[in-house]
Amino acid sequence: MVRRMTIAGLLGGVLLVTGCATKKFVQDEVAKSQTKVGTDVGRVDRRLEEEKARIDGLQKALEETRVATDEAARKASEASTVVGQAASRADEASAKATDAANRADAAGAVARDALAKATETDQRLTKLWAIRDKRSLADTQVVLFAFDKWTLDDRAQTTLLALAKHLQDQPQLSVELEGYTDNVGASAYNIQLSQRRAETVRRFLVEKGIELPRIHNIGLGDIRPVADNKTRQGRDQNRRVTIRVYAPAE
Repeated sequence: MVRRMTIAGLLGGVLLVTGCATKKFVQDEVAKSQTKVGTDVGRVDRRLEEEKARIDGLQKALEETRVATDEAARKASEASTVVGQAASRADEASAKATDAANRADAAGAVARDALAKATETDQRLTKLWAIRDKRSLADTQVVLFAFDKWTLDDRAQTTLLALAKHLQDQPQLSVELEGYTDNVGASAYNIQLSQRRAETVRRFLVEKGIELPRIHNIGLGDIRPVADNKTRQGRDQNRRVTIRVYAPAE
């Protein structure tokens, strides 16, 4: 009986000691686990903070990129507008240059035409002066013209009809026609206008039966005015064709 009680006491003591040891072990393990968990949680928190900071940095960079992209797009649009305006100006400049070249060509053609007509006028004057000494002036008449016109009015036609009859009756006579203008307008234009006036008179006489070789005509523009171009009446007198009738020299 005593032996059993002794064994029981020993077993109880062993169990008590073993229970105490197990509890302490468990407490140590729990403490270790809590420490490890705390460390892991701290590490995870740090990673979360770092990731959050990285994401914030990426968002900021993205926003800056978006702003830079918008600015670049704006500048590209402005540049495109400037390029378009420059292209438009270049087209306008090219058109103006082409127009200027065309005008220069036209001016050159006018100058060449004027030179040719001046040469022709000089030749006619030379011819008239060459034969002047071989003739004697028999009569002088004048027909007048309206402003910037070269058509014959009724009065001019009446004068020329009488002249044509006289020339038909006197086949030895010849005629010299000098066309003139007032001083209104450009000199080159006035020369052309005076030539048209002289040619109109010549054509009228030819139509009335006067032989073409008997008629010499020339246009001299606004030179040799017979009246003052400062007055209307004077200009009216200067718009004329002077007709000189010549007979062979004795």
